[in-house]
Amino acid sequence: MKYDFAAFDFDGTLADTMPWFNSVLNTVAEKYGFRQIDAAEREQLRHRDPMAILKYLGIPLWKLPAIMTHMRELMRDIDPSVHLFDGMVDVLATLKAAGLRLAVVSSNSVENVQRVLGPHAAALFDDYECGTDLFGKAAKIDRLLQRHQIAPERFLLVGDEIRDIEAARKAGVRIASVGWGYNHVDALRERQPDELLLTVAELPAVLT
Repeated sequence: MKYDFAAFDFDGTLADTMPWFNSVLNTVAEKYGFRQIDAAEREQLRHRDPMAILKYLGIPLWKLPAIMTHMRELMRDIDPSVHLFDGMVDVLATLKAAGLRLAVVSSNSVENVQRVLGPHAAALFDDYECGTDLFGKAAKIDRLLQRHQIAPERFLLVGDEIRDIEAARKAGVRIASVGWGYNHVDALRERQPDELLLTVAELPAVLT
């Protein structure tokens, strides 16, 4: 087996939250005073990194924690509209049965993550590193490495965004980018992740 431990991002990787995100974004923009965008602009932003997105929307960094907290609260209130990607539960069960240890690494709250996963899928994970973190996703990965005594080369982060690639490289672990989430697959490919997956069904072959 290539890896001992796989940590999954939640939004856009495990759960199809993008339609919900797009449905609330302009309402949140109105509340917090940043730029409202149309469908064409949303698609364009899928090719950009996090700082470029914030600049385009006109969101100063100091506003970001409040906006993220508000988004998590909104998701808690309407979580029935958010679901896992098709086939994900079966894939997770396959990975677990193969002996891979699993975790969720997300800026979303553990309550939202576990609610959307449901009891069966939530029980497949060995650990959760969720919530906002001043030091970002790389710090969450570092804690998992230490807690589970995993060699970095045996640890794989699975994520859908450019920032996941950046976090994995900062933490010194490997990264599998998935093409069904927030960043466009072409933008991910340009940054040369260790693995690039186009469908959920590819996960077992790549991870084990």
